[in-house]
Amino acid sequence: MKKTIIFFFTILVAFNLTAKQNSKLKTQELKVEPTFWWTDMYNPILQVMIYGKNISNAEISINHPGVELVEKKLTNNPNYVFLYLNIKDAKAGFFNIELKNDRQKRTIKYELKERTPNSANRESFSEKDNVYLIMPDRYVNGNPQNDNVEGYAQGVDRSGLGFRQGGDIEGMIQKMPYLADLGITALWTTPLLENNDTEYSYHHYGATDYYKIDPRLGTNDDYLRLSKAARENGIKLIIDIVPNHCGSGHWWMKDIPAKDWFNMWDTYTSSNYRMTAWTDPHVSQADLHRLTHGWFSHNMPDFNLNNPLLFDYLTQAYIFWIERAEIAGMRIDTYPYNDIQVAAKFVQTIRDEYPKMNVVGECWVKTPAETAYYQSGNNNKDGFDSRLQSVMDFVLKDKLQEAFKEGEGWDTGMAKFYSHLAQDFVYPNPNFIMNFVDNHDIDRLSTAYESINEYKMALAMLVTVRGYPQIYYGNEIMLEGIAGSYEGHRYTFPGGWADDKRDAFTREGRTKNENEVFDYLKALLNYRKDNPVLQNGKMMQFIPENDIYVFFRYNDEKTVMVICNNNDCEMTLDTKRFTERIKDFEMGVEVTNGNWINIEKTINLPRKTVMVLELISDSKNKTLVGDEIMDYFKTKFSYDAKLFVVDELPYEIDSLKNLQIKLSEIKSVNFLKPETINQVFEKQRDKGMILIRTK
Repeated sequence: MKKTIIFFFTILVAFNLTAKQNSKLKTQELKVEPTFWWTDMYNPILQVMIYGKNISNAEISINHPGVELVEKKLTNNPNYVFLYLNIKDAKAGFFNIELKNDRQKRTIKYELKERTPNSANRESFSEKDNVYLIMPDRYVNGNPQNDNVEGYAQGVDRSGLGFRQGGDIEGMIQKMPYLADLGITALWTTPLLENNDTEYSYHHYGATDYYKIDPRLGTNDDYLRLSKAARENGIKLIIDIVPNHCGSGHWWMKDIPAKDWFNMWDTYTSSNYRMTAWTDPHVSQADLHRLTHGWFSHNMPDFNLNNPLLFDYLTQAYIFWIERAEIAGMRIDTYPYNDIQVAAKFVQTIRDEYPKMNVVGECWVKTPAETAYYQSGNNNKDGFDSRLQSVMDFVLKDKLQEAFKEGEGWDTGMAKFYSHLAQDFVYPNPNFIMNFVDNHDIDRLSTAYESINEYKMALAMLVTVRGYPQIYYGNEIMLEGIAGSYEGHRYTFPGGWADDKRDAFTREGRTKNENEVFDYLKALLNYRKDNPVLQNGKMMQFIPENDIYVFFRYNDEKTVMVICNNNDCEMTLDTKRFTERIKDFEMGVEVTNGNWINIEKTINLPRKTVMVLELISDSKNKTLVGDEIMDYFKTKFSYDAKLFVVDELPYEIDSLKNLQIKLSEIKSVNFLKPETINQVFEKQRDKGMILIRTK
């Protein structure tokens, strides 16, 4: 998340509100958070925040087996009390919190739910996953009934992208099968908590209620339905956590819980946004203080997580949603804007409840060394460990948006990838780095490349290099955008609204170019999903020559050769240089179309293309006879073909018994889709055919 460039309003809040000024609060009004909790959590201590007029003066008692009131903590604001309860031996059910104040008695009936068995050990996302990022307001409007909700400052206004568009949770639920078909295995949504600000509320990075899904996106139960739909489609759900700030519309702002709840200045002071301050050995304390205490935006009050009451409140709030919605991973927003020692403790406190839970952090820095500083296990000089298992590779993002429109040079074009990946020695785990070409804060890839070929090259690199890919909604159709504009990064998905002129979620609703991009990315993602070699296989790269970059991903089972031809013309690649990796292979299968290519001596490379070849090790001295031909090639292609054409001679299935093919003599193999078959083979148009050329 980046800072907003223009602000159209300021916060009209007086930070010295006292209980006297808040006298309109009804005597009987109480707010209790968390709204409920669970038994058998790792941390047996539960913080319960109670808000009400002069509640700090109340005598509070709990008389229930297994529930012990350990401590009652107060602040300078008499309208808040924070109870710390030991529930280690508590059973699921209800218990009463009794409050007595000025001869008035009140009872809070509080529920402890039974925790789902083995909840703590749930499977998390990992380097095996293909992650899809959705900004819900911009994806699909599945329930127009929640477009405008009484009591909320903003409703749907489609006159401009700075306003709410109406996408919601129901829309995401409806598209789960679409995502699964695309090859997605994990879903990261931008925040879904209530954000009742008067401007730019659609992004939801300024929460105004930590225990309520924004009703313009759906209900709390809808979030559970989203998680269930994701799991049913083989997709893990990742929650976006924002520990740095809340929204100016939060109810706290009318009555601040404590004088040190937020980082305060005499006049509005923004962060300097210079995250490099954390790793700068020459840093001034003034700069570091401005980074961590300055506000991210006028409408995002900056938390002071050194306040232990706030720290406990916020960690519990996110544990609440992880437990309730069966979340499978966390993404931490604006991590280095916090005191990073406290941020690390924040992450670890949540992971204590879920030891297998993986976390990816947004640490928007511009060198591999700085990025590596934030990956857990890096053995930093200062002893700092972020507790982030994964980090986002913002540097690679830059290379992906630049390299394919540059010519060959020492540090331009393909050399950018080689130089960047050569620095992976700084990472404790290069395979667990999130790769991406764009996201909701960055110019869309389509604004960097107008050429479909160059766009596809970037997608191929995204999916095949070390690390795991994050796809931003619309990448699969080359969704347009406007460079340099936040709203320009956040176009709505065509077909997500009933009045859209076309539906790009369907093949018929996409243009020819969009289908080309969609099919290409789908093939890559599904191949990666099914093949560990691209998930955590080793990587070997070769110095680019003639603007051609070659690298390999390999493990004990498979070897994949990736060839990037950045030239604007066809090239011939001599493969002798790659002997150490290809000496046991003669053929390669292009994973995006099933075509076979002989790699023994040279490979002909089309202009502006990335080839992704799974190398075949059983080709030497192997001869296929009769039905073996059909079985072998149909297995490799995963296509249903009824006709084989060998050196321009057609063979239907029944006539294959008279044919022998020696694999080592094959030059190329292509699968022709029905629509590409000429009229000579008209009767085979419904099935397609396999075209084989030998030496």
